[in-house]
Amino acid sequence: MAEGPQFAVALERPASDVAVVVLAGEVDLYTAPRFMDVLLQAIDDGAVRVVVDLADVTFIDSTALGVLVSGGKRLHKRSGSLAIGCPDEKIRRILEITGLDTVFGVFASRREAIESSTS
Repeated sequence: MAEGPQFAVALERPASDVAVVVLAGEVDLYTAPRFMDVLLQAIDDGAVRVVVDLADVTFIDSTALGVLVSGGKRLHKRSGSLAIGCPDEKIRRILEITGLDTVFGVFASRREAIESSTS
């Protein structure tokens, strides 16, 4: 995990072509660049199916949503996909209001998101 006490990001690789970006804390203007670095590094390292785990995220802003869109576009160019694991109803509502739930698969858990990306 990296960054300060209000934000952490980690990368897990359950398979050579699958990456899970695990976020915790507040993902905003100040922390989104680190999120972007980890997400793009996973894609550049060969992941074509990426899951973003938002289970421990307490806040997300438009900058973080932009990172999701950028990562999704990069994956789309490689015939890949991005899925989101998000049990928090408030954050899921933000994804719905912005229409991102129609762009990415949004699931109640990381496990469900990983299963959807590998099937």
